[in-house]
Amino acid sequence: PFDPARHEVLLYVGCTSSYDRRAQKIARSLASLLRTAGVQFGYLGDEEPCCGEAALSTGHRPYFEEIAAQTGQVFKDKGVGRLVTLSPHCYDVFKNHYTDLSPDWQPLHYTQYLAELLEQGRLALTHPLNLRVTFQDPCYLGRLNGEYEAPRRILSAIPGVELVEMEDSHQEALCCGGGGGRMWLETPAGERFSDLRVRQAADAEAGILAAACPFCLVCLEDSAKLMPAAEIEIMDVSELAVMAVEGSSSGRR
Repeated sequence: PFDPARHEVLLYVGCTSSYDRRAQKIARSLASLLRTAGVQFGYLGDEEPCCGEAALSTGHRPYFEEIAAQTGQVFKDKGVGRLVTLSPHCYDVFKNHYTDLSPDWQPLHYTQYLAELLEQGRLALTHPLNLRVTFQDPCYLGRLNGEYEAPRRILSAIPGVELVEMEDSHQEALCCGGGGGRMWLETPAGERFSDLRVRQAADAEAGILAAACPFCLVCLEDSAKLMPAAEIEIMDVSELAVMAVEGSSSGRR
């Protein structure tokens, strides 16, 4: 459990990575990487509150403000300063829509924190993977917050990884279809944004389409399952990093 006197950061898991079976693997991968880097981190477990981003993105501002007030109070009571999120949606809402918190309040997306650990020499990705990888820019990390390089620095630091770009990337990247509340909208197969994104990754001749958002991961995997001819695997950046640390396929557990 998080203790500000002992821990460098609070690992905020978030709703999706707590309850979605596939996204839970991202949380396990990130925890493994933090331990490898010697990071003293804590979590809130059953006391972890929702960030409220879903209410905000679907237009229920009063409900969001109620959630944010309660969640913000939990963070103040727990003495949270630096906070690392798995989801760019949580990162965006904490960074841009939460106020009146600790002077040390600094939300980070996990790719930003891992890139920082790499630069400090605390994390080393030494095992070659020999993979051709392309990256899906999450809207809430890139378009809304201007962070395009941290995930690419992690992927580029893995020996043997050839990082290639899809036709639309960085500021021109396409949404996976999960943002803005669309995660809860039933879109017919063949009309999903993620279908187009998987095709673009296949056109780039990538073997791995890397994501850094639980929504992206779930949406892209759903499309990839319906497009077996694409022969592309969807993985989170953290899972690839674990493979580069341990020299195995353990990141895919």
